[in-house]
Amino acid sequence: MLQMEPDMMRLARWAKSNGVLPRDGDDDLGYALHALLAACFADAAPKPFTLQPRPGAPHILAYAAMDADGLRAHALEFALPKALEAINIDSLVSKRMPETFATGRELGFTVRVRPMVRTDRDGNRNRAREIDAFEAAHDMPRATVYGDWLKRRMADGGCAVATLSLAGLQRTPVFRRDRDRALRRLGGRQGGPDATFSGILRVTEPDKFHDLLARGVGRHRAFGFGMLLLRPA
Repeated sequence: MLQMEPDMMRLARWAKSNGVLPRDGDDDLGYALHALLAACFADAAPKPFTLQPRPGAPHILAYAAMDADGLRAHALEFALPKALEAINIDSLVSKRMPETFATGRELGFTVRVRPMVRTDRDGNRNRAREIDAFEAAHDMPRATVYGDWLKRRMADGGCAVATLSLAGLQRTPVFRRDRDRALRRLGGRQGGPDATFSGILRVTEPDKFHDLLARGVGRHRAFGFGMLLLRPA
């Protein structure tokens, strides 16, 4: 697990100069942070990650296969100076996560997710598109749809959700590069679903749960979604 405190002013300048902030300024920094992490750490860039707001010093939390010393050495050897300043490389620290969590272990968790599903068009997977999970459901409350979406993915990842509450729900834009390398908004002007859940989980399959922590929950994990933050139950 990694923690770092980016220099937010230098991050904004770096992102603008590298064309990874939209001109209308309504990005949640997901794409900019993704690009900055890639610029500093290349293929070893940590994901999933989350930006945690904190007065005066927001910080990034992330999971990665490499520890802080290894990532710092890579960045100091290959990253450009402005990227190192923006990420504040000297603030990077890490801790080793447990190798396993025992079957039946209960843990508190918080996770920010983007509840999306992929749909085929007339059975043609080559024409599949990604839509809000709520749009794919019928006659169910939005919070229920998103909660069920999360429970299924947690179950596939080796844990059962014992309690769950919706801590936050909004719609935020997602930006990606198009074929011309221009930054393009996905999900229209309203953006897509952005939900934060908290609750208690119970580990059912330790190996799968280990992989879930490392991989993250759902899609857009390289852009600030899907990181499971754990706490005592």
